[in-house]
Amino acid sequence: MIARPKFHFTPKKGWINDPNGTVYINGEYHLFYQHYPDDIVWGPMHWGHATSKDLLNWEHKGIALFPDELGYVFSGSCVFDKENVSGLGTKENPPLLAYFTSHHPDTGEEQQSLAYSTDYEHFTKYENNPIISNRKDSSVYKQDFRDPKVFINPIRGGFTMVLSAGPVVEFYFTKDLIHWEKSGEFNPNVYEDCGICECPDCVPLETEEGMKWVLFISFWKDNRHFMRYFVGEFDGETFVETGSVNGPLLLDFGLDNYAMVSFNNSAPLMIGWGECWEYANQTPASVYRGKMTIPRIPSLVKTKYGYRLRFTPTSEAPQKEYCLNPGEEIVFSNDCNEELKIKVTETEVIVDRRKAGDFSFSNCFDLEEFLIHRAKRFTGGTCKITVVQDEGYFEIFAEDGLLTFSVMTYPKTPLNLVCYISMNPGLEA
Repeated sequence: MIARPKFHFTPKKGWINDPNGTVYINGEYHLFYQHYPDDIVWGPMHWGHATSKDLLNWEHKGIALFPDELGYVFSGSCVFDKENVSGLGTKENPPLLAYFTSHHPDTGEEQQSLAYSTDYEHFTKYENNPIISNRKDSSVYKQDFRDPKVFINPIRGGFTMVLSAGPVVEFYFTKDLIHWEKSGEFNPNVYEDCGICECPDCVPLETEEGMKWVLFISFWKDNRHFMRYFVGEFDGETFVETGSVNGPLLLDFGLDNYAMVSFNNSAPLMIGWGECWEYANQTPASVYRGKMTIPRIPSLVKTKYGYRLRFTPTSEAPQKEYCLNPGEEIVFSNDCNEELKIKVTETEVIVDRRKAGDFSFSNCFDLEEFLIHRAKRFTGGTCKITVVQDEGYFEIFAEDGLLTFSVMTYPKTPLNLVCYISMNPGLEA
C-alpha cells in the first residue's frame, strides 16, 4: 500500500474530495474540504478544515460544518468580510463567511446556504438558510444546482457568486453578502457537449495586454470527469468568452486532479483534489482515502494559439527540473520492474503509466485511456519539465507549465528516477 504523502494534504482519517472555502487570512491559508470522517468511501458530506502558513505543512482543525435538516454540506467557498458588510461580525472582528450547497439526500434538492465565524474555526449556520432557495415545488427548480464560488466584483463593487446550474453556470450579485440577485449566465456547452458543470471559479489574471479573466469549470459527462477553462472578460454581470478558442481548453492532461479552485484574499493560487472519480472509491487505502494537489500558481501566457494557462508549482514544494529534447524520455522505476515514463517528441508530451504498478483494484484503471496521457506541444525543440513527486503521485509541468499532468501510481515500492533514455525521435507510445 502507498505510504501517506509527505507534502500533499491528506485527512487524518476518512474520506476527502473537493477543496472548499480556500482563503488567506492574517498570514494563514485556510483549506476546507469535502469530508466524510466515518468511512474511507464517499458518504454524508461535512466540511473538514486545516490551516497552513507555508502551503506545505498543514495543521488539522476540527470539522467546520456538519450536515443538518437541509442536507449534506456540499462544496462551496469562503469570503473574508473585511468591512463586515454582512453585519455578522464587527469591523474590529470581521467574519469569515462560508457559502455551501445544502444537498438533501432524500429529495435531491440543492440549495445555497451560509455559515459564519469570527474566530475562523467554529461556525454558526445562518438562521435564514437557504440564502438561494431551490425547492422541487418551485416553477424554476433546477437539478445539479451547486458549488457556489464567491469573489469580489471590481466592476460594480460588492461581490459575485458563480454557481453550477446543470449544463450552464449562473452568476449572482450582492452588496451585503446575504441577499443575492441573478445577474447572468454562461453556457459552456455552445461549443460542444461537455455535460454537467461543477465547481466553477472565475479568476482575474494580469497579462501583457491588461487584466483578463479565466472561467474554470469541472465537468461530469457519461461517468467521466475533467476540467476545462475559458479565457475572456468579466463585465460585472457575467463572464464573456473572448479568447477565440472555439471551445473549452483542457486544464490538466492527467486524470488525478479535479475541482481545482482558487484561494480568496490571496495572490493567484489554486489547489485541486488529487484523485479521479472513476476509481477514487476503489483505490488501495485503509485509514484514509484521498489527497489534495500541491497549490499551484496560475498565469496567462500569450501563444500563437491565443492565451493559454500556465501553472507553476509553489516554491515550497520539492521539485526537480529537466530539459528533454525530442526523442528523450525520463524513466522512474523500481526493482519490481515497475515504471512511469515521460516521453517527449517534436509534437507531443506523453506520460505512460501502463507499467507503473497495481491497477487491479478498478475495472477502468487498466483501460488505455486511463494509462496513457498525451498533450500536443506548443513548440518543438527542447522541452522544460518540472516534476513534483510524492509517494506514488506525480505532478508534471511540461512546456514550462503550459501542459500539466497529474498522475497517480500504485507501485509495490517507490519509483525512483533512473535516467534520460535517448530514443528514436519518431517513436510514439
